[in-house]
Amino acid sequence: MRMAFKGTGLTLAAVLFLAACEAAGSLAGGGAQSDYLVARQALETGNYDLAIRRYGRLMQAVDATRASRLQLEYAHALLRGDRYEDAIAAADTLIESRDGAIRASALAVRGTARHEAARRQLAEGAATAATRALLEGARDDLAAFLAGHGTLDAGGSMRARAALITADLASLG
Repeated sequence: MRMAFKGTGLTLAAVLFLAACEAAGSLAGGGAQSDYLVARQALETGNYDLAIRRYGRLMQAVDATRASRLQLEYAHALLRGDRYEDAIAAADTLIESRDGAIRASALAVRGTARHEAARRQLAEGAATAATRALLEGARDDLAAFLAGHGTLDAGGSMRARAALITADLASLG
């Protein structure tokens, strides 16, 4: 009887160990599919640092020119992780090389990242020519997004952000 308890205890410890591995960002099987599933789940649940790491690892492992959706999700993770300059750079590549909904979504990401970077500068009291350039770029990005693919903004969040950008530009004088 005592021996059965030891075996059960070891089994329970092993199960808890494996569960802890999954919570830390590993899934059974590993590899690119596992990394993608972990990255996507992390992005959706707000664990942006983990999402950025996993998407970054995937971006190194695949041909980024063929993985537009992956690159877009990576740019979005960077945006949500407050890494605005990196998000802008990641979206730039898609904007220059893609068309259609991928390009439009990259415009929305880049426009949002530019706006958030400018708002950070405004909050720090550092309204400079660079701040104005970020706001004007954000305005242009969102205008292009809305003109070409406004139906992707069903909830109106990009239209609302465009209005905020206009107000932020007006506040600069």
